[in-house]
Amino acid sequence: MRADLDDVDVVLLAWREPPELLERQHAALAAALGPEWRGRVVLVDNGATPATSAAARAQLARHRHARVTVLRSRRNLGFARAVDLGLDACDGRYAALVNSDGRPDPDVLRVLAAALDADPAAVAAAPGVHGAGEDSPPAGPTHPVEELSGTALLLRRAEFLAAGGFDPLYFFYNEDADASRRLRAAGHVLLRVPATRFTHDRSGRSAAGVFLREWHYARTAQVLVHQHAPSLPRQLPRFAVRRARAVLRHLCDGDWPGAAGIALATVELPRGLLAAAARRRRPWDGDRLAAWLHTARRRVERTAGSP
Repeated sequence: MRADLDDVDVVLLAWREPPELLERQHAALAAALGPEWRGRVVLVDNGATPATSAAARAQLARHRHARVTVLRSRRNLGFARAVDLGLDACDGRYAALVNSDGRPDPDVLRVLAAALDADPAAVAAAPGVHGAGEDSPPAGPTHPVEELSGTALLLRRAEFLAAGGFDPLYFFYNEDADASRRLRAAGHVLLRVPATRFTHDRSGRSAAGVFLREWHYARTAQVLVHQHAPSLPRQLPRFAVRRARAVLRHLCDGDWPGAAGIALATVELPRGLLAAAARRRRPWDGDRLAAWLHTARRRVERTAGSP
């Protein structure tokens, strides 16, 4: 296992998380990083509510020796845009993403960093992610996979950005699936490291929260599927059948908000097909990300200082 993590930076997002969730997240991160960690922590205040913004900034005091950067956007940029801006503000060799709604093992960052150290071709490593709706992989050796979730992730930062980072087209959900496809196409390796784990807690969502989750997921999925499909004429009928089955399954389970979210997203399918076609004609890459970041940096407020 690695001895130190000073070349690991951390990117954190704040939107509407309750203060107690942020307290748990930062306590877990402080345990994983250690009291003497001297990397950089970048907080992206992503159109956060005043309570969430204040709580997130207060939690930075846990990282006593870290270099701190706060990026503030007046509106919610979405996950992909916010993370790309956060990664751009880092300067470490590696950068970590850890969702606030879960609990990482104390050794997670050291184990993931050691896995990347051992494989120069690997651009990203993720722990075993456990919880309701997750794959919950069994214990075993580190191995390459086709796709990694952004739930808990350690990235080889410069290489990830050079490959395009997360595509801003994906506002929320499926940005990680798209990035995984592009990274593998560029010859990079994605590693699953079951020796350490992240326990994901998705409980406690309101009906409105379930509706928004399914809507965001479905509307980005219909871009992803058609952007990367080998044949659009064959894909569309199959997609229509799968989408109808998904709505029916949610209805049979009594999940009316989820079914409504998927149905509403399907109304936006023509727009999604146009976006997918545009990406097929001109794929997202590092040059396009660099141009986007050049403009996006001017739209956020940046402050730096001690936690």
